[in-house]
Amino acid sequence: MEILDYISELNLPNFYIAAGSIFQTIWNYYDSRELNFGIKDLDVIYFNNNDLRVEKDLEYYNSINKYARFKGFNYEIDVSNEARMHLWKMEHNQGVKVEPYKNSEDAISKWIATVHAIGITKENNQIKVYAPYGLSDIFSKTIRPIQHDRNSKELYDKKAAGWAKRFNNLTIIEW
Repeated sequence: MEILDYISELNLPNFYIAAGSIFQTIWNYYDSRELNFGIKDLDVIYFNNNDLRVEKDLEYYNSINKYARFKGFNYEIDVSNEARMHLWKMEHNQGVKVEPYKNSEDAISKWIATVHAIGITKENNQIKVYAPYGLSDIFSKTIRPIQHDRNSKELYDKKAAGWAKRFNNLTIIEW
């Protein structure tokens, strides 16, 4: 929550802390583990069509990372402008054209699994949760694919296998 408060002060447009750091914290709670156990990184996303420079991500990254280290958090920080992700994916997928996301919520709704599709943000000093597929899969520890044209069975299987190594009693729905 402390990092969420700090990020909201940076005024990143349409921002969320998203994905693994959210649902894995819940799973750690259910498994009676340290809440940070097995969490590799803190995904911070935002959406800004007016500034697609990688340098802007690095500026936000440096600010958030400096704050996190000062406060004793040991997460890797990953900051990405979802307005630029279609360009990144085209570059990393041998030039395959990908439709741009419309906003951060559109991006979250097209991630690899329903448990992955979650973000928290602050609006008007209130916490807002965005979970387009609901929360039941997170609470039941069910990994269910989101079969979208940007997603692949290979990536889904890799993610699901990684989560299965770190967390107990998962139900994995096949692709």
